[in-house]
Amino acid sequence: MIQLSSISAKWDAYVCEPFPVLVRLSITRIVHGSNASEEDELNISMGVLLVLLAIPGGFVSIFLFDKYGSFLQWLRGQTGFDPLAAAFPDEYFFIVLSMAVTGGVAVWWWDSIFPDRRDFSNLVHLPLPTSSIFLANSTAILILTGVCTIDVNAASAVLFPLIVGGAQTSFGFVARFAGVHALVVVTASIFSFFAVFAIAGLLMLLLPYRFFRRVSLYVRTAIATVLLASVATSFAIPNIIRELPRSPQSPVRFLPSAWFLCFCQSLHGRSADALTRLGHVAIIAVLCACALSAITYTVAYQRCFIRLPELAGAPAGTLGRGTSWSFRLFDQFFRTPFQCAGYRFVLKTILRNEAHALTMGGFFSLGIVFASHAMLSAVNGNRISALPTAPVLSIPLILGYCLAVGLRIVFDVPAYIQANWIFRFLLDTNARETVTLTRRIVLCSVAGILLPALWIYAYFWGWIIALWHITVVVICFLLLTEIVFSGFCKVPFTCTYPLFQPAAVVCVIGYALGFFGFAIVMSEFEDEALARPLTRVIFLAVMLAVWYIAHRLNRIFVDRDKHLIFEDRPGAYFDVLHLSDDG
Repeated sequence: MIQLSSISAKWDAYVCEPFPVLVRLSITRIVHGSNASEEDELNISMGVLLVLLAIPGGFVSIFLFDKYGSFLQWLRGQTGFDPLAAAFPDEYFFIVLSMAVTGGVAVWWWDSIFPDRRDFSNLVHLPLPTSSIFLANSTAILILTGVCTIDVNAASAVLFPLIVGGAQTSFGFVARFAGVHALVVVTASIFSFFAVFAIAGLLMLLLPYRFFRRVSLYVRTAIATVLLASVATSFAIPNIIRELPRSPQSPVRFLPSAWFLCFCQSLHGRSADALTRLGHVAIIAVLCACALSAITYTVAYQRCFIRLPELAGAPAGTLGRGTSWSFRLFDQFFRTPFQCAGYRFVLKTILRNEAHALTMGGFFSLGIVFASHAMLSAVNGNRISALPTAPVLSIPLILGYCLAVGLRIVFDVPAYIQANWIFRFLLDTNARETVTLTRRIVLCSVAGILLPALWIYAYFWGWIIALWHITVVVICFLLLTEIVFSGFCKVPFTCTYPLFQPAAVVCVIGYALGFFGFAIVMSEFEDEALARPLTRVIFLAVMLAVWYIAHRLNRIFVDRDKHLIFEDRPGAYFDVLHLSDDG
């Protein structure tokens, strides 16, 4: 007991020393960014973040029980079931999932990895050597990398081997499978994190700082798109990898995820010589990514920290400065002074604030991935048909839905909540123009998708089909904005973060089901209507009637009593009737 107390006292004394304190400060800065101390900013705790990162692997593992359950195999009449062969595509999915999630975390922490002006102002004047600040930041990065890597793969490392080996009589099979799976997915996560890390360091070394800040957002969005695309292709790539021994020159050999799948198969003893060589590439790639990130980080850290006084006047974001031509164009659509000022504020905020721009880029990248998958499934080696098929019709719906939902979510994220006093002072809380403003912004954003789509559909299927399809899509988006922005009485980016409500989970599920109904089901109905001219007219009339009813209901029952708000408050879970009050 005395020994434990002594160890505890020594630990308490150690964590109060300068280096551990610097490590904790670096971890906090990386996780929460440079605005962690500001009131009313997004402040996701590390516990919540770890839970969110662990959810995908756990859910996917549970969904695979149908595939590996021995009782279900018996009901389906499956005999001679080979769990390792069956797990081949699933292993690839978990590899790309771990790489996408861990790489996405690195992309989100991109700006926090290197020191900023606040670090220079707070730390450089203290009696601390610069090397201690560098080592503390490096230690924080290594700790966060290890924690995120383990957390992302923890659920799948336990559940997936148990599900795959549930029908096996030997516990040794489960243990070996679990060890191989955990080693491969953790190694893939480490490679993904440090590869993104190395890209950031290389760009900072090779580009001037101001130009680096300009292109940083585009590079991050491109990386996020690639990571999402790798997950979307997980249903096709494993079959191509199986054919690598017969086609060794296939371009798939350049995919990092293919390297780690081959590494997994070589550990299982199930790979040919071509796959074994790719498995060796995975190990070399991990070592190279770690070494390159260490070198670039060391040099870029020194360069960045030394130049911080020179960059003290550098703007936080310089995107979207050449937008005056678009303002003159959209002034014809936004009529009132509030609307003209409002859409300028929205456009500049999204383009100049990296957090908002990156979030929108992520949603639109997700739409590009889903739309690409729909286009590939529509083509699939077939010739272009006389009429567009349902997957082809769904492409603008997919892109527009992801864009509209992304705008709805990002509008709730304040840009700088302390500055909303100007809106509180100038705007009338009884004004109801915010709903009109947000809906018109969404429609103008979707127009950027519909105009190119009109020309593409007209080129392949003629102007009549193109105009009819775009008309249907426009009506669909009018209906979508009525539903998604129903009762939205805020100036975008000026309200506090909405408090967690019990209906939040229902909203997430609703958005997922809405995507299925809006993009998939609607395109199937439209495909059926295309075959008969009379059905086209009826379909169009029904869509217009549904939109008009939703529009009138919103105006009468929802938007009428709404007032402009700048602070989200929790909803009342019960109402007091005040029966004892006088009068």
